[in-house]
Amino acid sequence: MIERESRILVQYQLDGTAAPSADDARELARIIALEQTVELPDRLVTDARIREDIVGRVERLTPGQDGTTLATISFSTDLGQLHLSALINLLYGNVSIFEGVRLTDLHLPPALLDRFRGPTYGIHGIRALTGVYGRPLLATALKPNGASAQTLATMAADFARGGGDIVKDDQNLIDDLETFKRRVSLIAERVEAVNQSTGRRCLYLPHVAAGAAGIRHFMEFVRDLGLPGVLVCPLIAGLDTCRELCAELDLVQMAHPSLTGTFTNPKTSGIDHGVLLGTLFRLGGADISIFPNAGGRFTFSHQTCAAIAQRLQEPLGDLAPVFPSPGGGMHFDNLPQMFDAYGEDAVLLVGGGLLGLDPDLTTGTRAFAERIADYFPDHRQTPPTNTRRPLHQPVEQRHHEFLGDYAWHERPSSEYKSASDSSFKDVRRVELVGRYGERTHSDLRYFEVAPGGYSSREFHQHTHIVIGARGEGVLVRGNDRRPLREHDIAYIEPLEVHQLLNETDEPFGFYCIVDHERDRPERV
Repeated sequence: MIERESRILVQYQLDGTAAPSADDARELARIIALEQTVELPDRLVTDARIREDIVGRVERLTPGQDGTTLATISFSTDLGQLHLSALINLLYGNVSIFEGVRLTDLHLPPALLDRFRGPTYGIHGIRALTGVYGRPLLATALKPNGASAQTLATMAADFARGGGDIVKDDQNLIDDLETFKRRVSLIAERVEAVNQSTGRRCLYLPHVAAGAAGIRHFMEFVRDLGLPGVLVCPLIAGLDTCRELCAELDLVQMAHPSLTGTFTNPKTSGIDHGVLLGTLFRLGGADISIFPNAGGRFTFSHQTCAAIAQRLQEPLGDLAPVFPSPGGGMHFDNLPQMFDAYGEDAVLLVGGGLLGLDPDLTTGTRAFAERIADYFPDHRQTPPTNTRRPLHQPVEQRHHEFLGDYAWHERPSSEYKSASDSSFKDVRRVELVGRYGERTHSDLRYFEVAPGGYSSREFHQHTHIVIGARGEGVLVRGNDRRPLREHDIAYIEPLEVHQLLNETDEPFGFYCIVDHERDRPERV
């Protein structure tokens, strides 16, 4: 792994045919650094600020195996923090078209990770939903495509009755919205009836697939039906789309690897399996990440599967760890090998091995469930919780007493910006809501400008709502200057140049509401 630094660090493997010599590798690495940031030849980057702040930097070149070279290139954190799509474009946008360049590793600094929430539930949240602790979860898929809704509902109910934990649609089950509603309602009703009779909670996750205008309607129906989550194919539906909708609607995201082989399978290009199915899917909000298990009908090695599982669960800022879900190549006799490979924190997705064990699916499921329970004798079953509030980052304090003089209990003041920044004077800030694990789309802050002080003159893509709280200041928007007094409310549009000043002898304070995920300001 690349060591921790303050910039985004990306490791690319340069194939020996693309860069046969050390000089060729150095030149190709420099081309990548330019291509991913400014898309200009080096000689045309004449602005010193752009060269220093925007253009990627080649940090080091290391000989790899079979004539390859590992090139570590760093990028400014600012370039990837607006949203996940911007980050992925920075990591592997145009360079994906190059031959012989593979993304093999990356390090995201804390300042960037703070911008992404990642999984809504993660391992701990899903365990709370099922009430199952101390053992792997058993999952299966409803198939084949073309089976009637009644047949699929019976399969789901039999699996739940046998002790299964998660039943999902097969990713090939794709319907129009009305057909989807009828099928999913029937399956959900049958699974819930079994849950009520057993006291357990088997989770049913229907597959959601639709165009940009319709996918929200599918997910809203799932939420309104009371189901805990969905199966999605992030590379087909859109990685950031799946992340945003699942987070907004409080849905578990089980991520399917469909289409990922286009990126992971080429040996000299594409993206490393662990980076894509582990780190990037985790940033994309996956709570469970499915991947082909070693020994199945796909060609994943044991080493590849272990790398994916490690990426899903290793420390990554404050992002919750994710359930790896190996699928395929599992049968009753090799379950102990799966237990040893993945441990207790895994979702074992068993299809043919489960369906073919016994003509009666309930009996076959029970055999698998009992073998899992016997191998993990210390597991426990607790009453499942019906809450869908994220449990990986609990907010312990939701009430903050006002202490007077615009200070709040457990909400310390901090510098407005870096002390070395000369664009402002005598401003303090208090982060009130949004930066302490609260699930908000907006952040609430308090700023106070001392007499004679001023904020930076700047603009950005996100909006501001400013509410006067204390004293009187001046709000500058473009060439317009207006007083801002207590309880006045001002709206600042995207890309509108603005600044706040205090030209009085008393402190001037104001509340500010901004998007939780937002771009960094540009100074004027």
